[in-house]
Amino acid sequence: MPGLFKIEWLEKWLETLLITVVILAAGYFFNREDPLFIQSQFQWIWLAPILIALRYGLSSGMVSVAIIFILCLVFQRLGLVKGEFPTTFMLGGVMVTLICGQFSTIWNARLRRADSLSRHASERFEQLSRAYFMVRLSHDRLEQNLISRPVTLRDAMFDLRNILATHGGHLDKETCAALISILVQYCSLESAAIYLIGKDGHMMETSVADCGRGAEYVPKDILLRSVIESGNTSYQSVNRLELDANSPYLVAAPLRTSSGVLCGVLLVSEMPFMSLQREPLQIMGVLLAYAADHAEAAADAYRLLAVFPDCPTMFASELGKMARLHRDLEVNSTLIVVNVKPTKHLNEICIALERQQRGLDHGWRRELGWGVQFVTLMPFSGAAAVEGYIARLNDMFRKEFGLRIGEGGLSYHYFIVSADEPLNQLAELLADEP
Repeated sequence: MPGLFKIEWLEKWLETLLITVVILAAGYFFNREDPLFIQSQFQWIWLAPILIALRYGLSSGMVSVAIIFILCLVFQRLGLVKGEFPTTFMLGGVMVTLICGQFSTIWNARLRRADSLSRHASERFEQLSRAYFMVRLSHDRLEQNLISRPVTLRDAMFDLRNILATHGGHLDKETCAALISILVQYCSLESAAIYLIGKDGHMMETSVADCGRGAEYVPKDILLRSVIESGNTSYQSVNRLELDANSPYLVAAPLRTSSGVLCGVLLVSEMPFMSLQREPLQIMGVLLAYAADHAEAAADAYRLLAVFPDCPTMFASELGKMARLHRDLEVNSTLIVVNVKPTKHLNEICIALERQQRGLDHGWRRELGWGVQFVTLMPFSGAAAVEGYIARLNDMFRKEFGLRIGEGGLSYHYFIVSADEPLNQLAELLADEP
């Protein structure tokens, strides 16, 4: 990312200089007696700063104006600009450039904001889709596997999340070994290996975890190249490989996060023929994506999880994202804590609170000595959304339990997520215990 930023920065200023110089050169070539078009019916020279200001903003536009100003002084010394210095001409150009630059700045900020909101909503939707598939899969297989496999998929993934949290989200030997054991159990893998993507963006040649006889790394393999280029699972099929193509793998599946980051690749060299069909491959892809998402979340929120180890990794990660969005684009999000003191309806109240969450919300149930704190992160929400949320809770509590917030040990408090360190914000909010 820093290298990409430097390239964009260099392109911006090179383009600013190039456009300005080209238009000035064109004016000198086609209208040598008046190269700045001061006496023309339309001052074509101002196209340069206007275009630059609209594309890159105010600072680049004013640099272009400064170049024109300096060349105007040079041309006056050379006698190409006759008479006194064209103050009105320069002032008019500066004003037009200022207007265009201000418009560009405001419009670009709105585009970045809309793009961030859209990208976050898309990532969250993909995460919810994967979570739904995981729940459905775990539920469907619970009865079938209860005797032969007493550990459910949900328990296995919960253990994997805990390992990722304690390892700071690093996909190392221990975390990948836990992941591949889950894949062996639920996808019937016989020989497979996980290869990670290094910090340089290239795949490591040594597997980090494997099962059976593993899978040898073949850098130019057609399935492996397809996964790296497309980010989607590739597998051997009658109509998928060319006539002269050959691959030692049956399946190549990516560990790709919802944000599109490729963390590694699972290469499968042996698995039962009946497992090489749509549902097992779909299960494999969802498990890998689920693990990649939680690895990314645990890495983003390592400091917070070290202080609050019972905090869900996705909750902690989203809190960090919301803090960055507020800092960069002033997008508001809200943290709400509902305190529930011990009552005969404690568990039912907590379940009801979970049902009240919206699709984008994240919840965290904290079991404490004096009761329960139910923390909800509401992305893209301000004070008005909090009022609506509390009104829904009051209506639900009144209908189901005959209570209202402020009665029967129920209380709440909230604050708007700021650009400060997420750990400090969460610690400050949770310190207010009743």
